[in-house]
Amino acid sequence: MDRLFAACGGLAAFFLVGICVLVLAQVVGRLLGIAIPSADEFAGYCLSASSFLALGYALRQNSHIRVTLLIDRLPAGKRRIAEGLCVAGGLALSLYITANTAEMVYYSVIYEDLTQGLVPVPLWIPQSGMMIGVIVLSLAFLVDGVRMLRGLDPAYIGPTRDVSQIPSESGSR
Repeated sequence: MDRLFAACGGLAAFFLVGICVLVLAQVVGRLLGIAIPSADEFAGYCLSASSFLALGYALRQNSHIRVTLLIDRLPAGKRRIAEGLCVAGGLALSLYITANTAEMVYYSVIYEDLTQGLVPVPLWIPQSGMMIGVIVLSLAFLVDGVRMLRGLDPAYIGPTRDVSQIPSESGSR
């Protein structure tokens, strides 16, 4: 599974490079008086693919923003329950998004929808990056759920913070 998550992270990086190349080509093209048709739309498709493909990888690397204000103050047993609820909630939400995204892609294929730019592209192609990304995010939450059922911590939990190491604000007044 780690290879799948890493591959999606690599694809996300590839699409980020794609955005950079498209923007640079558009800038250079404007300087030379050349218009690049649908460059904005393709950059948007790359942005969507990059954002969604990175979700599972980012979860596994502990790169998502987490507000741990309450969880950090719970005793170990209750913290584990709270983390389990977070994983279960994340899995439920990602499965819901996955189902709706898969339905959206399905209807785009069935109705042969096209994008609305100067260069028409079958709509399911840019939507597929989003669908693959949320499927992989669901798998990442599922793997973390299985890890927790086996008594392990979820992969997204990095090294624990020692609250006593956080500098206090006393004497600032």
